Amino acid sequence: MIEEETLIDQIKSGDLTAFDEFVRRYNRQIYHLAFRMTGNHEDAEDISQEVFVRAFKAIPNWKPKASLYTWLRTVTMNLCIDYHRAKSRRQTQSLVDKDAFISNISADTSYDPLKDIQTSELGNRILMAAEKLSSQQRKAFMLCHYGEVPLKEAADIMGCAVGTIKAHLSRATAKMRDLLKDMADDWDIKK
Repeated sequence: MIEEETLIDQIKSGDLTAFDEFVRRYNRQIYHLAFRMTGNHEDAEDISQEVFVRAFKAIPNWKPKASLYTWLRTVTMNLCIDYHRAKSRRQTQSLVDKDAFISNISADTSYDPLKDIQTSELGNRILMAAEKLSSQQRKAFMLCHYGEVPLKEAADIMGCAVGTIKAHLSRATAKMRDLLKDMADDWDIKK
């Protein structure tokens, strides 16, 4: 297997075969991270493709501060956060447009609109609450809870110590608990 630095040098020199190797090397991990954060195969594929498009554009000027893989994960996480923000806006707009909402209901008899509404309501509430976190708390929360990224990797991605990630997560969890307390009370969820 070619070392990462050698692969980057080959890509910088215009070797498209090296870029293909680069995509093969990291595509699976990037796709899985995107899938864990979006829960959707098609969106994860789209995000993965966008990550590699951005990598292709960025590699010629690449000056390593961290590993390329860490940078790829950071780009993936940021694109997933953008995905959730856009999705939240689209769902809010579609609820305003009653005809669009009705046209989205499937004719499939196994379709459960109540479950769909509850899931999207919970997801929207979590995302809206996450928007009230500080930028660093939101990134740590999304990486570790949605992306299921281990603390050490999250620290590498965010460029800080593991203890800092733990502090961000602790504060984010406490704030999310307060922001979502009314939902727990409504559903009679015990702490």
